[in-house]
Amino acid sequence: MIRKYHIVTLTLALAAAISLTVHADDDFIYKSATEIDLGLGVSYNISNYKSEDFGAALFSGRIGNPMLALRVNHFFSRHWGAYFKAEWMQNSYLSSQKSVLDKLHAKGDGYNYITPCSTKGRRGYALLAGAVYRFDKLRWSLRPMLAVGVSSYNLSTSFTAYRKQQGANHLDEMLYAVAQDEHRSLTGLVISPAVEATLHVSKHVDFFCSLAFEYNSARVWQRLTITDTETGRELDSTLAREPIGNNIAVNFGVRYIITHRK
Repeated sequence: MIRKYHIVTLTLALAAAISLTVHADDDFIYKSATEIDLGLGVSYNISNYKSEDFGAALFSGRIGNPMLALRVNHFFSRHWGAYFKAEWMQNSYLSSQKSVLDKLHAKGDGYNYITPCSTKGRRGYALLAGAVYRFDKLRWSLRPMLAVGVSSYNLSTSFTAYRKQQGANHLDEMLYAVAQDEHRSLTGLVISPAVEATLHVSKHVDFFCSLAFEYNSARVWQRLTITDTETGRELDSTLAREPIGNNIAVNFGVRYIITHRK
C-alpha cells in the first residue's frame, strides 16, 4: 500500500513538473519580441511559358538556385507580428546545355541544333514587408506569413546557338537577346505567402525552416534573330515578352532574439 502511494505521489509530482515546464516554455517562447533572421536556401522556377523559342528555352530549369534572406520580425502581441525581409538571389536561365538542345530538338522542325551558349544568370533582389501569426507549443513554433513587396533584376544579356538544316552543310546563327524591357528597367510586384517551422534552442537562438511561394509580376523582352552565317542575311527576327517567373523557395536559417516582451 505504501509502495503504491509512493508510486502515485511520484507520478503526480512528475506530471506537475512536466506541466510547469510546458507552461514555462510556452511563456518563455511567447515573450520573444524583436528577432533577426538569416536564411540560406534555394528557389525553383515553377512557371510554364507560352513560347518554345523564348520562355521555355531561356527559363528552362527546375533546378535549385541559391538565395540569401535577411529578415527582422517584431511581435506586438502574444501571436501577431510584422516583418521586413530582404532577399538576394542568383537564378539561371539555362539548366544545362543538354537541356536547351533537347528543347530545341523537340520542336521537330527539320533542323539540328548545336553549340548553345554557356549558362547565364540573372541576379536580383526583393524587398518585402508582411504580417506573421505564430502558434507556439513547447519549443516549437509554426508561423504562417503573408508579404508584399518589389523585386528588381539585372537581366540584360545575350547568347548564341546554331542550327543546321538536315541535309545541308551551312549554319544559321540564332542570337537570343534578353533585355529588361524597352526602358531597361525590370521591377515587379511580389506577393509571397509562406509557412515556417521554428525550433527554440535557447533564450536568444532559434533554428527555422520555411517554405514560400513567390508571385512576380515582372516581364522581360526577348528578341530572337536568325542569320545565315555564310551570307550574313537576316532570316527572321521575333520579339516576345515573357514573365520572369514564379518561384517556390525553401530556406533554412538561424534566428537571434534581440528583445523579449515584459
